[in-house]
Formats: sequence, structure tokens, C-alpha cells
Amino acid sequence: MPVSKRTYPCDDRDHALWLLLEQTRNSILKARELELEQYGVSGVQSGVMFVVRTLGGRARPAEIARWLVREPHSISGLLSRMERDGLLRREPDPERKNSVSIVLTEKGRRICDMTFKRESVKQIMSSLEDDERAGMMQALIKLRDRALKDRRVRNKPPFPTAAD
Repeated sequence: MPVSKRTYPCDDRDHALWLLLEQTRNSILKARELELEQYGVSGVQSGVMFVVRTLGGRARPAEIARWLVREPHSISGLLSRMERDGLLRREPDPERKNSVSIVLTEKGRRICDMTFKRESVKQIMSSLEDDERAGMMQALIKLRDRALKDRRVRNKPPFPTAAD
């Protein structure tokens, strides 16, 4: 359904779309944060655990930063807090000298498994038909990849891709 120009507070349709993306992201994020409260973790902590599990139970901090499109220094501080909370530990990287790998603790694995339910996200996304979901996925990937290219980000997140 086309949106009439009258619904914009200004004539800048790109800004209106960007604002709608922000409102949607923040609304879904708030629902997810409320869901994660019961496990005592934040959305970004859940994301870190997801990345570590997805990469086979071991990940380098740089890989986590790339997957989450975060700066390495912000991931470093987050990993320190998660280590202090008993969710993960740093171990020497078996493949690289002078490097560490992030591994989930038993507590981290247990919480990670519980957070995989993602009921809030499933409920919200269920409002989309399959074709709407596929179209949105392709459009968001195109926007993300263009934004990263324009900002000279060398390491594009490996997931999701246009083929997924």
C-alpha cells in the first residue's frame, strides 16, 4: 500500500523511511529486551552468544565484532562484562599465537539455548507473509551492504547474505 506524501512531516521520503526503520528496530528491540530480562542478559549479549554457538562454540573477538557490526573496542568491553558474569571465558586460540578465542561457559550455553526461543521476534515476524518476508530480507541486505560499502567497511557481516 503506497504511503501518501501527506503522512510525512517533511518532503524527505528517505528520511521518513530511515525514521520508520529506526522506529521498527527500536520497537522490536524493546520487545526482545523485555523477553531476555527473564534470563538476565541483554540483546547484544544474546547476539554474542548466538555468534559463538553459530561458529561452532568458539569465536575470535574480531569475528564477533564483524557479525554484530560493532567496533572491536566495544566488543572487548562487552566480553569482559560477560566473562565477569560467568557467561563466557577467554582461552588461547589454538590456531593463532597471541590471540584468544571466546568460549561459552556451561551457564552461557544454558542461557544461550533458552534465548534461542525468540518468541517475541517470532510473534512480530509472523505478521509478514512469506513473500513479504523474502522481499524485506532482500531490501534490507541491499541497504546494509550499500551502507557498509559507502563507509568503507572492509569486513561485511557473513550473515545473512542475498542467497539465504
